[in-house]
Amino acid sequence: MRTSLLILLALVCIPAASAAGPWLGTASNGAAGYTASVHGATTLVGDGSAHTLSLDGKWGLPRVTLNGGVGGLSADGRRLVLAQDFNPTGALETRSSFLVLGTKPLRVQRTVRLHGDFGFDTLSPHGRMLYLIQHVSAEDLFQYRVRAYDLQTGKLLKRVIADKRQRDWNMNGYPVARAASSGGRWVYTLYSNPNNYPFVHALDTVGRTAVCIGIPWDWTTGRQAIDHSTLAVRGGKLAIGARFVLDRATFKVTRR
Repeated sequence: MRTSLLILLALVCIPAASAAGPWLGTASNGAAGYTASVHGATTLVGDGSAHTLSLDGKWGLPRVTLNGGVGGLSADGRRLVLAQDFNPTGALETRSSFLVLGTKPLRVQRTVRLHGDFGFDTLSPHGRMLYLIQHVSAEDLFQYRVRAYDLQTGKLLKRVIADKRQRDWNMNGYPVARAASSGGRWVYTLYSNPNNYPFVHALDTVGRTAVCIGIPWDWTTGRQAIDHSTLAVRGGKLAIGARFVLDRATFKVTRR
């Protein structure tokens, strides 16, 4: 798949302490062995076996972190979501489309079409709820919202998924690392913020709620260390790089 405009912007801006928004376009492989390769006006989706599915249009596996993370597959492995990439124009998309596939066997279940600029974020464990990143400003790609689309009813939920404890929290930055709890209910994403401290976005994909946790970063270590940090779920803790630990129950951050 071609590199999206947002990936190019992010790669250019990181050294200058800036970044593009959180939706990073698509990839041709990387989701548990699934591939989506474009050939002219069609896309061939593979599942690692000899079986492939031919689709009309240009589709790809959604990228979820700047450092190469690819998503699209539900935790139970039964649903795969493909996305269309951005047009490299710099303007927000007026329409966004996603293709929902069943994996056992590989088949098309639904096409999701939305008015506005939306990108893939994640799925609930059994693939009923599709979480999306909604861009709202072409001038400031940091302005975005997390939304939920119910794949069973075919409706975009009106409520924005946000931290109820911090109504004035303004999510902005770019995603650099991701980890999920066993079973996939909680999805944790580390965001590097060019104008403030980095933070972890903890999304409860079943409860449709989120918590944002700021990380007390020591700026003397430089920004590159943030941009290359990793996340790892270890029991009731979330390891954030080599320096911090998040208690997954209390959301308290401590230094390692």
